[in-house]
Amino acid sequence: MVGSTPDQLLRHPTVPGPGPGARRGRVVGYAGVALLIAVWTAAFVYVAAAVVPVDHYLISYYAVDYRFGFTRRGLAGEVVGNVADAGFFTKAVLMRWISTAVYLLGLGALAVRLLMKRRSERRFMVALLLAVLPFGVPYAVYSARPDLFGAVALIALCIALTAVSRPRSVMLCCGLFGAVIAVLALMHEGIALEFGLGAILAVLVLARGLTVSAQRMCAALAVGPGLVVVLAVAALADHDVSEKVCATVPHRMMETPFASIKSAPELFDYIAGTTHSLEDYHDWVCGWYLSTFDHSVADGVREVAAVGLPALVGSFVLGVLGVAATVRAVSFFSGVSVRSFVGELRGRFALPAAGALLLLPLFVTGVDWTRWLVVFAFDVVVVYVLYASRRPEIDEAPSTREVRLLPLVMLGFMMIPLGLTPGGGPTR
Repeated sequence: MVGSTPDQLLRHPTVPGPGPGARRGRVVGYAGVALLIAVWTAAFVYVAAAVVPVDHYLISYYAVDYRFGFTRRGLAGEVVGNVADAGFFTKAVLMRWISTAVYLLGLGALAVRLLMKRRSERRFMVALLLAVLPFGVPYAVYSARPDLFGAVALIALCIALTAVSRPRSVMLCCGLFGAVIAVLALMHEGIALEFGLGAILAVLVLARGLTVSAQRMCAALAVGPGLVVVLAVAALADHDVSEKVCATVPHRMMETPFASIKSAPELFDYIAGTTHSLEDYHDWVCGWYLSTFDHSVADGVREVAAVGLPALVGSFVLGVLGVAATVRAVSFFSGVSVRSFVGELRGRFALPAAGALLLLPLFVTGVDWTRWLVVFAFDVVVVYVLYASRRPEIDEAPSTREVRLLPLVMLGFMMIPLGLTPGGGPTR
């Protein structure tokens, strides 16, 4: 990466590295891990494109535009075009994969930034780890909603704040981020709530030379515009558009996983490609997704309550375990402790607490509790990784135990990909 060979990554002059024989073994090991990640990524893309596609769900985020008045997520439809147009499905599927590609490029940019200053072994370990964390490849492929554009905006903000030093430049970066998020909130209102915590942590931890009042101003610039748009959507959006939009949705048979699968043998036949699970897109999107545009906040709360406490608690516990495992893995392999990261807040927890509370409306009105916690982990880890890149610990040589644990930990994340946690409703 960044013009260096794996051998060079293990021989930074400030890092006491292993001997020649051990170094060659580690080079082979890291190359093997990188190859495994590449094959694993290609497999996920293939499965999502040809084996178990969820395009019927993901393209639905682009089905509504402003033809029938101001409504939430209408900008997404305006970007793709009218759902009744002949080219809608092609354009919407393209946007679904563009969001995946842009997000993966964003994670790649984060890895490159980590390796730019120095190319120590720990930096290389963390860069590899990013792909397999819960918000890594599986999330990019199977959660390819407009939210991913907001995640890329947060990565860009964090990287920018590590590159600028003047308070005025920091404020400009935060203002630009806030403006971008405000626009993206018209594509998906949750974007303004999902990445507020990450933006606030970036201001407090990554931005340099700011007074306390300047930090508050930057946080307001980053978070405020999106919140204004969310409030405007909540107050002004038309909640009587589902039937009007539904009347324009064409009938088109699409692969809809598990729509007609009733038994384990049928499931295996579907995965093997010997049978298909087809459903009329018109019937599916009208029967589930579009009806949510008529819902009020109270309707969303009732839907969450209807899921039941056991399922919600299970989803929450799974997400918390994912957050803990993610943060612990980054801390362990970077060598930078969580205590050190938290210490950068200098006891000022009010703003981060406010950022975390921005996620609360998502939990109250949406059942995707594991998904929201994956976003929480993303907010924290993007900032954590760039903070760790400034610390001397990340340029110290890892122990033999840490090197041996890396492939095992990565295999664990690969085999339990929380990014696959469903975020939609039933197929029927």
